[in-house]
Amino acid sequence: MQTDSTTIYTIGHGRHAWRDFLALLNQHEIKFLCDVRNFARARWVQFNGAVLSENLRENGIVYEWLPECGGKVIAKTEDLEHGTERILEVAAEVKTVMMCSESQPLTTHKVPRANCHRVGLLSPILKAKGANKIIHILPNGDSIEFDESNVPSIW
Repeated sequence: MQTDSTTIYTIGHGRHAWRDFLALLNQHEIKFLCDVRNFARARWVQFNGAVLSENLRENGIVYEWLPECGGKVIAKTEDLEHGTERILEVAAEVKTVMMCSESQPLTTHKVPRANCHRVGLLSPILKAKGANKIIHILPNGDSIEFDESNVPSIW
């Protein structure tokens, strides 16, 4: 059940070594990872779905793949609805992060743009549905918050 205090974190796996990625999750006390990539594959084996799921499980973090959340393939409205509802459901109960591959949530352009669909597509939908905070975990461990609806995006 979602509440007014629902907070959702985001992270991109980028090119992190497994221990560094796990350290970021632990630093932010993440207990549930929603993989919002269309395809749970990466060039780096530690981020392929089955390997990632097992490594997270061994470290006390639950993994769920939600390909219906869009990304490289445009999601059907009903699929996107289901995926975002699932993220909100989990985040209302446990500290949750949604993960895709892009490590930086924003580009470095003069006017920053959404660098991934977790910022340009999912965050505004999640806020509209009741998430009060979206916190983006950066590769160095810092985090940022901003109004994703004011960020230019292709999504």
